[in-house]
Amino acid sequence: MHQQQGDTMSSSEPEFNNAREYSSLEEVMNTLLTANGKSFRELDKTGRALTGGNKGSLGQIIEESVLKYAINSDAEPDIRIGGTSYELKVTPLKHIKKGKQTSAKERLVIDIINYLALADETDFESSKMWDKARNIILVYYYDDRTDKKKELRIDCRVLASYLMAYEADDLVTIKNDWHIIRDKVVSGHADSLSESDTDYLAACTKGANAKQLRKAPAPADSSSPTIFAKQRAFSLKASYMTAIARKLLNQKDEAARLPIPREQTINQYVAAKIAPYVGRSNKDIATELQVTALPTAKSYNSSLTLAMLGTSRSSISAIEQFSKANINQFKSVTIYPNGLPKEHMSFPAITDEQWEEWANPDTVWEQSFVHDFFETSKFLIMVSRSPVPYKSGHDKTKDIFTDAFLWNMPEDDIEQYVKPIWETMHTLLIEHTPLNYGIRGKNLIPGPSVNKVFHLRPHANKGKDNGNENDRTVMPNGEIITKQGFWLDRRYIAKIAATRTLLH
Repeated sequence: MHQQQGDTMSSSEPEFNNAREYSSLEEVMNTLLTANGKSFRELDKTGRALTGGNKGSLGQIIEESVLKYAINSDAEPDIRIGGTSYELKVTPLKHIKKGKQTSAKERLVIDIINYLALADETDFESSKMWDKARNIILVYYYDDRTDKKKELRIDCRVLASYLMAYEADDLVTIKNDWHIIRDKVVSGHADSLSESDTDYLAACTKGANAKQLRKAPAPADSSSPTIFAKQRAFSLKASYMTAIARKLLNQKDEAARLPIPREQTINQYVAAKIAPYVGRSNKDIATELQVTALPTAKSYNSSLTLAMLGTSRSSISAIEQFSKANINQFKSVTIYPNGLPKEHMSFPAITDEQWEEWANPDTVWEQSFVHDFFETSKFLIMVSRSPVPYKSGHDKTKDIFTDAFLWNMPEDDIEQYVKPIWETMHTLLIEHTPLNYGIRGKNLIPGPSVNKVFHLRPHANKGKDNGNENDRTVMPNGEIITKQGFWLDRRYIAKIAATRTLLH
């Protein structure tokens, strides 16, 4: 049972440090140390917890009741120490892998992007973003709640506070990311920004829906000087913040580090490493690089690709730079003489929790798990060409390696092809419409013929549940259907591979 919210409240108002000035960083960190182990409810001295149910109220509690300065919405820094400014960020962590590992629960938002002002900036070091991100004090808490209706956020406990430090190599990547975002804005394409355009620093959507727009520079050939683009904010990716948290908390990380030269981006490194192998057979590459994976193994192509990149690891999740950049999917594509892969590209099965979200009337497209997946994920794709048509028992060793590259779905494609499918299913689910799954001619789940890019289809053993309960899911409307996943059409994948070939 939770305490009544008024039980721990004090009626006395604290004496605020209105100037937000402190004598030293040590003073600030020692003051924050007094909050460790206490819930936000216990810390609250102003009644903020009574009125604030959102995540922002936790930061306000730290500001008002711990550091004793009044909350503000101005552009001034949170804290001043001499001539140095600091930003305070209260941010959640979560336990994963049965509590054995820590992960950041969300991205770290730095500042709303003013597209017109960003276009006038040329130097990263003097940019408004870096001014906000240069000195950040992180206040961590674990949010492992499973029932968010019964378990309140204000009952989470402060874990610890740290001054965030950037490694030199990471800072090079962040600076390059800033330039990628800025250059896209300057060229008039702020409306096609995507979080997955960049590695560590991202331009995340900021706002409840796509109706929150901001003016941005128009393309050079436009009749108008400005266009409207989704409101976005500079943010550090959750995947990057996970690595930061593990380091600050001294948690062991087994990820290997690729020897990427400081002057190279991850994309440039991948391109340079795979170039010597283009046009050679998989067998030749495996022999030269001493790849021991069997050609019949599912990991054969990923083992080849990672060996070309200079690591013996068998999973991209075990690569530090990939993990930080949310490069979380390896996909192998074999193009046959007809110009197409044999199969569509599959993704993990949709979970019960995700179906519940999809069926929630309050869920909007911009905050859905489907949008988040394609908006934030980047893929390592290996492409090879088979000299013969597909047949059962296909010999991968005879395939010719043609490319390996990092790819993310363009924002335009997400909006044009993925969004309509999500909206169709969202309407069906919130209206509890029978899906008629498995009934020929009446099945309402969008299949491959809908837009030839994105669709839903079974994600079970050999595509059928065969009476296996583990291959079935109970939908929010009570229907029992074969587990579903989302897929990218093989024709779309072929176009991606063909476009890459033209770039060479």
